[in-house]
Amino acid sequence: MLIVYGSKYGHAKRYAEEFARRTGGEAVSYKELRSAEEETVVCFGGVYAGGIKGLARVVRRLNAAKVSLFLVATVGLSDPSDEKTAQDLRRAVLAAVPAPLRQKLRLFHLRGGIDYAELSAPHRFLMKLMYSAEKRTPPEKRGAEARAIVETYGKAVDFTDFSALDAIADCAAAKIMLN
Repeated sequence: MLIVYGSKYGHAKRYAEEFARRTGGEAVSYKELRSAEEETVVCFGGVYAGGIKGLARVVRRLNAAKVSLFLVATVGLSDPSDEKTAQDLRRAVLAAVPAPLRQKLRLFHLRGGIDYAELSAPHRFLMKLMYSAEKRTPPEKRGAEARAIVETYGKAVDFTDFSALDAIADCAAAKIMLN
């Protein structure tokens, strides 16, 4: 099993490392991945500006014919139980995953966090712009992403929930047991 992650501020990496610890594997950064022949691939990717960090590079490095199960776990600030958030994340993943891998794809959405003190200057500026725009929206009209931005702006918050890894591990184990 290949466990790979794309992370800018560490939340996706933490999930991947914990998943690797639980399954006896090793987590590697998408930047280190040259090629992959594994049947089961688990990819944890941070959500940034509507994309999934590292996912496009990971799928380019995979031998799609060898992959029988491709698990993608997005890691973002917004509450993934919100239907619109889940749809947006699904669209982002599908945009990066070519057709041969889509039928092998299982999606999971995890919550990460944010620490404004750790953000790069461009990301801080982007968050300020988003906050300013969302602050003008009436609270009852804000979606999950807008609520997360307004509620967490300028703070350090961590929504990491390692128990959410159980479903991913169960899915990977079920496939492994079928082989």
